[in-house]
Amino acid sequence: MYDYSRQAPYADYQTGAGLVEQRAVLGKVMGLLAFAFLFTAGGAVIGQALGPGAFFLSIVGGFGTLIALQFLRERSPLNLFLLYAFATFEGLALGVILESYIASGLGGVVTNAAVTTAAVTLAAGGYGYTTKRDLTGMGGILFVGLIGVLIASLVGIFVQMPLLYIVISAAAALLFTGFLVFDLNRVAKTRGATEGQAIMLAVSVYLDIYNLFLALLRIFGFAGSSRD
Repeated sequence: MYDYSRQAPYADYQTGAGLVEQRAVLGKVMGLLAFAFLFTAGGAVIGQALGPGAFFLSIVGGFGTLIALQFLRERSPLNLFLLYAFATFEGLALGVILESYIASGLGGVVTNAAVTTAAVTLAAGGYGYTTKRDLTGMGGILFVGLIGVLIASLVGIFVQMPLLYIVISAAAALLFTGFLVFDLNRVAKTRGATEGQAIMLAVSVYLDIYNLFLALLRIFGFAGSSRD
């Protein structure tokens, strides 16, 4: 699932008080992100227990909570409840996916994808947060790329071609790496964010990492199954 809104204010780089505000926004976003992934982990455990039906529940619940969060982002504490409910629903699907890899003897693939995701997140996010370049123009390019990946994924459902599968996964991995750079740059340029704005920034970064992990999981999984 992906968030298309990415609505957060931009501001020029500042020093002194502006730098403190910048770090405060980063702290808010990272704190929300850490708790969101804890709820995702819990959702993954529940998803493994529920089985395949958890996937459908994840889609319906994830879209529902994300849409509600768009409208209720400033309604505390409901906004936090919706954020963590959304993360839990995403975890349900993740649990089913991971269970399928582990059951196929590809547990090492999951570990490799997780480690690679962490490394890419640190590198891409760190660059996006620290660069002085204006990355505003990346938004439109990334959105077009997202539409392209979605269309190609739909085609891939009907055209079962291993080469197309790996190309789409690689393109998705590059795309969400770009989104990480873009979104962490947005965090760096945001001053004095409200709780709702911090939550939506956290959702954007969360989905970047989540989708990057799934793309890398498909790539490593394809490579692992091909060797077998």
